[in-house]
Amino acid sequence: MHIPAPLPRPFAVALLLALLPLAGCVRPAEQTVPENNPAPKAEPFADAPAAPAQPPSVAGIPAAAIAAAERAKARVEVASTATKDQGALYREAQAHYAAQRYQEALNTLDQIQPELLTAPQEKAVGELRAQINTALGR
Repeated sequence: MHIPAPLPRPFAVALLLALLPLAGCVRPAEQTVPENNPAPKAEPFADAPAAPAQPPSVAGIPAAAIAAAERAKARVEVASTATKDQGALYREAQAHYAAQRYQEALNTLDQIQPELLTAPQEKAVGELRAQINTALGR
């Protein structure tokens, strides 16, 4: 068995440097070269649904704006009547407290909806509740 002698180092380096430019020229058969034509650009909104038809309007005001205004008006009406009811409940609780019916006063205060109260009203309800709890010894 004959083992070839290794190449001298300067000769091996020169051979590699000579073959290096050819390394990029060899291409596997299945690999193709892209053409210089750029890929077609896709339309950004090609798949987007078509814009809805313009909704009807009254005197130039869109119907959606009119509907939103009507819903807001209804909420204001409900809130104003609810606030009046909250005031009646507060006065009833004050009357129970004055008559020393503390548990009834607390039950009446529990019926008040705090989300419908203004900051001063919440403060007044809190103060009345504290007075009742003090009277009950809590």
